Amino acid sequence: MPDAPSAPPAGTTLKRALPGVLLIAVVSLAPLWGVLAQDWSVLAVVFVYVADGVADGLTFWLRARRAQGAVSDEDAKDRVLVSEFVRTYFVVVAAMAIVLYMVFSGRLLKPGGITPEGVFEPFATWQFWAVVAGFVAVRWFTYWWDWVRGEEAAFMPPAGVVAAPLRRLFVLQFGVLVGGLVVYWPLASSGAALVVLVLLVAAAEVALAVLERLRTAGIRVAMEVGLGAAPGGDGTTTGSKGRPARIRPRGGRRRERRR
Repeated sequence: MPDAPSAPPAGTTLKRALPGVLLIAVVSLAPLWGVLAQDWSVLAVVFVYVADGVADGLTFWLRARRAQGAVSDEDAKDRVLVSEFVRTYFVVVAAMAIVLYMVFSGRLLKPGGITPEGVFEPFATWQFWAVVAGFVAVRWFTYWWDWVRGEEAAFMPPAGVVAAPLRRLFVLQFGVLVGGLVVYWPLASSGAALVVLVLLVAAAEVALAVLERLRTAGIRVAMEVGLGAAPGGDGTTTGSKGRPARIRPRGGRRRERRR
């Protein structure tokens, strides 16, 4: 009986994920450029994070779709799961975008009883859209780096895929809302407070990215332990063109072989 594979050291896992994590850290600090050099409003900063959330959801939707295998009863359940993820995720993003717009544009809250001026000006600058493009590009890079290049579709079940973006969505979007309210209302959109908010969000982005990489490595090992080592000794079978084939069962579910 071959020995069960052991979990890769955390240092090894993070070393492999380093390019993606570093890019997330850099782009998460990019709004500082707008705050310090362009005097961005709170509304502009929070909407950068909304755009990031949309890009993140789209890439994880693609991951979840690629994690589905051949047609079966369980795959039908997976498709329902992915469909519910897409519906829940983008309903929350849309609702959050509306709330952020109503609050930070002065429609609902007016610090000192005065509607803030110039809140929409950053949206007319190329700098704002360059930062948004940077967030989108990094999300697509990490999708390629971790999922396509790393061939994570070979072992990640859809349930494991959709958990990470939902967790990030609720942590970051609600954190941005609460932090933005503090900056916008009692601190009267202070530039220094907005810098602190950007730094806190950047730290949360990096922490969540690191935790996701460690969690994915744990799922890989758990799947290999559950299946036992294949002839190649790595818990996978070889598909066409030498690429790992679908690993079954997924997510710890075992299927009975039909007789």
